Amino acid sequence: KYLITKTIERCTIFEMAWLRFLFCLLFVKKCTSQGWWLSPENAPTCKPGTCGENDETCECSLTIEHRLTMMTTNPPLLVLPTNGRLRFYNTSSIMPDEKMSEVITCDGYGSRLVIAINGKFPGPEIVAYENHKMIIHVRNLMHTDSTTIHWHGMHQKGTPGSDGVAFISQSPILPGRTFTYKFTAQPHGTSFYHAHIGDQRSMGLYGGLIIYPKYKFYSQPQVGFTVIIQDWNHDDEPEALYQRMLNGVYNQDEKTYIEPTKSIDGANFSRFHMHSGLINGKGRFYSYNNALNHNGAPLEMFEVEHGRSYRFRVISAATLYPFRVYVQGHHELNIRATDGFEIVRGTGSESRDLIVESFIIHPGERYDFTFLANQDPDIYLLVAESIEDLRTKNPPEYHAAEALIRYKGNAKTTKDRDNNGQGHCTYNKPCMIFNCPYLYYPTSTNLKCLKFDQANSNEYSSKFKEVVTADETLFFNFAFPGEPGNTPGSVNGHQFISPTYPILTNEAALTTPCKASECGQDKICSCTYNVELTSDRVYQFVLTNLGTGRGWSHPVHLHGHYFYVVKMGFGTYDESTGKFLLSSTDIECLGNKSYCNEAQWANSSWTDNNIPGLQLDYPPEKDTIIVPTGGYVIIRFKADNPGAWFFHCHIDLHNTNGMGMVFLESKDKYKGLSNTGATNEYGILRKIILITILMVVVPLY
Repeated sequence: KYLITKTIERCTIFEMAWLRFLFCLLFVKKCTSQGWWLSPENAPTCKPGTCGENDETCECSLTIEHRLTMMTTNPPLLVLPTNGRLRFYNTSSIMPDEKMSEVITCDGYGSRLVIAINGKFPGPEIVAYENHKMIIHVRNLMHTDSTTIHWHGMHQKGTPGSDGVAFISQSPILPGRTFTYKFTAQPHGTSFYHAHIGDQRSMGLYGGLIIYPKYKFYSQPQVGFTVIIQDWNHDDEPEALYQRMLNGVYNQDEKTYIEPTKSIDGANFSRFHMHSGLINGKGRFYSYNNALNHNGAPLEMFEVEHGRSYRFRVISAATLYPFRVYVQGHHELNIRATDGFEIVRGTGSESRDLIVESFIIHPGERYDFTFLANQDPDIYLLVAESIEDLRTKNPPEYHAAEALIRYKGNAKTTKDRDNNGQGHCTYNKPCMIFNCPYLYYPTSTNLKCLKFDQANSNEYSSKFKEVVTADETLFFNFAFPGEPGNTPGSVNGHQFISPTYPILTNEAALTTPCKASECGQDKICSCTYNVELTSDRVYQFVLTNLGTGRGWSHPVHLHGHYFYVVKMGFGTYDESTGKFLLSSTDIECLGNKSYCNEAQWANSSWTDNNIPGLQLDYPPEKDTIIVPTGGYVIIRFKADNPGAWFFHCHIDLHNTNGMGMVFLESKDKYKGLSNTGATNEYGILRKIILITILMVVVPLY
């Protein structure tokens, strides 16, 4: 009795559930699965339909391992693409659909290493309902690599230990080990899960996470298609990609240096050569010698019925590049939500749908749109086209992720892109593009930019009134201030160095603090940059991209919170060519001004709550926002979620290079929460104790 009593006192919730299940199994005979599973091996694999709307708990498991593209399993054989299908390398016979579905194709070029989740690339979509208790077992079967999983979009309120950031909220999951994440499914909307250590996301360690809302009157339909976009490189695994960003990319066959590309405004992209794009792990490679020809690899297909409206949930899991998303032949997309939160244009009686021809999505962002399937029944392309300016490439290149939208009854399985591009956009009826990282396109293109801050929230429970008055303003410059300007990535001149122990639980063990003697206005330092936030204060962050390190637009992601976007500030552009000319004059960089590690408003009359152009009436909510080259974004949020929260550029390579920091929010409150939710495999001692209980209980039974 003493043993049992003391054991129960020390049991975790997981182990108590096991004991309850055991008791139920032995004495009650009829048991439900509302408790938790005995082990990850016994849990169901994550897949759509695993969790029902009326379930209290949503539990499943993810197994992470390496696989090769363009290979079958059992027996392993190489396959090749042909006219939208696959064939074995040694025959011309087309593979049956069932066998094709087992192959990870990517863009059909070569055979390279990827990370699969439950055997899939990308990982299986997890569908849950708002306020579900999520229990996800993650088992790492990679032979040498550690990993973690971040639940991008989940705020982890009360469960900071399940945020999944290596060395911030947890230690990495070692090869052969299992880690269990426990959190509440909040908020609703389109989210995703992905690796948060190094650049493993670039190898496919990601998947969709869709949380359906409790409130039934959001924009309809809610059920729809998930579209996960990735930029793809044939040659390099994560560590090689990172080294090439530092050292440069070369054509090994031609022995020539590959110049980094730029966007239409002249802003830089880092050294990462994109060969093609993927949608849900599928794409096709366009020839370098002829950008109109592709290799005929299979594409993802979405089937629609004429006359019906469909919701597409678009997620960018990209390593680096932004994409412009449009639907061939359908020139009106209704933007319904971003990062899970509903948006429209205008408020009150001025509220109307946000109708655009296309939109731009950056790494880490999510956009939901609906469109009406009202064109001639046919097959159309859903296109996510890189916003690189490739006009000067010789030979020409075309970088896009594509999928097929097929009207029911149409048996075709291939479709080529429209060479007219945006020929439907005219001077009298220009096409509107939402969420540009710049202000203008060249006038000859007949394209117009709609800034993100011109949208408004359409959330019925929006709490925007909480942030009408800001308590404190902080400036954060995301830039590459080093020489010759490509590295290091930094925030306010601090290149982030990960601690060796999770800062959430072991802050006292931090060996890489930021020192005043090494960091400052005109210095670049390497350390674990962190800032303390006081509980329940309303913070106004001014996110900038200024100084000598500007030139890359950065999608910045805040963990643990959503925020309100109350203003975007851009530099000066040539309105006819769209080219960037000068940085914004609203902000004054301090010191010698080259690094812009410290800043203030150039106009001294601008205070926390006296800034021209603030949108405080139903401002849109978000958790990832683009900071434009030479410009800034003002966001506000209330510090009401104790924890250690990562704040970083969501371009994988920039984050790895140090463009991030940590907010230690309400330190007096989060210590008791730090181990809540997430659990490692229970140790040998606990297993022995539980076996002992079995030995005691079973004979009694």
